[in-house]
Parts: sequence; C-alpha cells; structure tokens
Amino acid sequence: MNHIESIDKGLREKKPHNEIIRKVYLTYPTNAFIGNEEQQYEILDEISQYFDIPINHIQVCGSSKVGRSFHKKSSFQPKVSDLDIAIIDPILFIKYCEIVYKTTNGFQDYSKFKRGDFPSYTEYVSKGIFRPDLMPTCSDRVAWFKFFNTLSLKHDNYFKSINAGIYQSQAFFEYKQIKNIKNYIKNG
Repeated sequence: MNHIESIDKGLREKKPHNEIIRKVYLTYPTNAFIGNEEQQYEILDEISQYFDIPINHIQVCGSSKVGRSFHKKSSFQPKVSDLDIAIIDPILFIKYCEIVYKTTNGFQDYSKFKRGDFPSYTEYVSKGIFRPDLMPTCSDRVAWFKFFNTLSLKHDNYFKSINAGIYQSQAFFEYKQIKNIKNYIKNG
C-alpha cells in the first residue's frame, strides 16, 4: 500500500488525523528514497552530525515523503521538487529560540528581522515550529543557510533544494502535518 492509499484508507476508516500522520509520515519509507536509500542515509546523517542530534530525530515531509504535494497539488518530481526536512528535537528548538532572543536583545530590537517577519516568527514558534527563514539576521542564520545550500548542491542530482525546520516535539510535527491531510481532503 502506498502513502496516498494509506491516507485514503485511514480517512475511510475515520481514523484520527494524527494517527494517519504517525503511520504515513513517521513510519512509512520516504517515497523519494525508495530504491535510493543510500542517498537518504547520507543526507540524514550529514544533518545529524552537523546539528549533533540523533538521526531518528530527522524526518522527511512534503511531496518527497508521500509522493505528492497536497498544497501545490503536484506529484514529486526529481530535480524539480524540494526535499523538506523536519528536525524534531526540543533541545535544538530551544537553542535556536535562545539565539533569536539573544540576537534581538530579549525582543527589544526588531531591526534584524526582515520587514514583517517578527509576527510570523512568533506565530510559528507558538505552534512549536522554528522556521529559520523567519529568524533575524545573525551569524547562526547565515551558517544554517550555508549548510543547507551546500547540502542542496551535493544532492542537486535529485532535489531542487533541501530545506529544514525544527519542531519542538512530535506532537507539534503531527499538528502541522494534519494541515496536509485537510488540504488533501479539500483538494483531492
């Protein structure tokens, strides 16, 4: 049974959305890496080593995981689609939140945020999601994007780019992915 068939089965059986997410997003193999498991290991291991986190704290999401983008309504396409990574690690989440706190002098100085990013930053953090693209300008932001740009170039034979965000916990990851199930129900 593929990812979409499993989602359909869960919906027919009226399973809770978080149960569908746990099954498909956290236990099924990554669609884009079926038959290419070595590349998956290389990417996840490099992320694990760079951030000094357990490799099992790294999950693939988006069209690479299930084979289809429910947001864009398109199938995963090698060299065209991104590889979206979810790092589920409370310690790393706190570390990056503390970087932002320090960079902004305890949120007294918003000048390092791009115009309009601070409200979005706080909205996502309040949902247990750290989006590096919303963090203020600082050396840690530069280092983050340098790492992922380098990783993207190493694997541009298969992915347009490799992006990541940090989730405070598995529950927050599940809540975010439930949006995908709702988009799937709405858009088919």
